Amino acid sequence: FVRTICRDAAGFKGPALLQNILESGLRFGEMDIFHRHVDLSGNGKVLFSVANMMHPGTFEHADPAEFTTKGISFFMTLPCYGEAEQNFNLMLRTAQQIADDLGGNVLDDQRNLMTPDRLASYRRQIVEFNAANA
Repeated sequence: FVRTICRDAAGFKGPALLQNILESGLRFGEMDIFHRHVDLSGNGKVLFSVANMMHPGTFEHADPAEFTTKGISFFMTLPCYGEAEQNFNLMLRTAQQIADDLGGNVLDDQRNLMTPDRLASYRRQIVEFNAANA
């Protein structure tokens, strides 16, 4: 898990967040969340997904102009299609870009600010998983 949370207590505003998500190559789909596919048009295997951090975790809303959320969660599963470390790096860059564009911070799975040590730990987990499943 990697989270992008809004620094403003009011949260991310729906129209800006949704536009930024779409511009990042994510497409709305299964489970009412966003997915980054191999193909930017939304076809092919899913590389990673993005859910609303707030209950119920979806982005389904009658009026996007009224939608707000305190943050979004990025996640990928292993095994995955393609190179796991490349997918993780793409997911991380996407989370950071959305944070930069919308005034947010990138957090780890413990809701602490992302650090180089924590990134190294995530990358080690990927390497260990790949080695155990080779």
